[in-house]
Amino acid sequence: WAETLLEEVEGGRIPKSAISAFHARQILALQNPELEKRLGKAWGQIRTTPEALAKRRKELSKELTSGFLAKADLAKGRILYERTCASCHVMYGQGGKLGPDLTGSGRSSLDYILENVVDPGAVVSADYRMTILRLKDGRILSGMESKRGKNSLALRMPGSEAVVEKSTVASREVLPNSLMPAGLLDTLSKEECRDLVAYLMHPVQVD
Repeated sequence: WAETLLEEVEGGRIPKSAISAFHARQILALQNPELEKRLGKAWGQIRTTPEALAKRRKELSKELTSGFLAKADLAKGRILYERTCASCHVMYGQGGKLGPDLTGSGRSSLDYILENVVDPGAVVSADYRMTILRLKDGRILSGMESKRGKNSLALRMPGSEAVVEKSTVASREVLPNSLMPAGLLDTLSKEECRDLVAYLMHPVQVD
């Protein structure tokens, strides 16, 4: 399915915005070098090393000056947020619950936003790590483990939750990194990045 999705994006039949941060992380979890390469071309460059991410944070910090952010279109920023972030994060009471609630976070600080968006894996709560389940029928499921019972466990994914019987699981792996992939802002233009960051920093909801 990942191959089919990337083929459609590469062919222009599906917009790359259809691939969310969660989807990108799922594709990376397959550990297929060819898929990783195609994802990078179709969706955007995915930086993983601490050095590259630190460099990117500095670049964005210089680009996103207070004067540049003041020119942002907050309405467009909200649309970008809903397309890019809302499937995993709650803000103002709406959104998914795969990541932390952003409403009361320290998002008024540009440094805080860049640190958490550019390199979300730097500090990861155990509650927000990705679990990879390889099932005996060959399927691979990934998401945030939300419930664990005697005979089953549940994985929370954007808009859904899958309950899996433990007897069907061949292996379970909890990744040390965040569900959210690094370099998310790299898929956006300079203006889109400005609009999204300004919206995230804005203290109240916009129309």
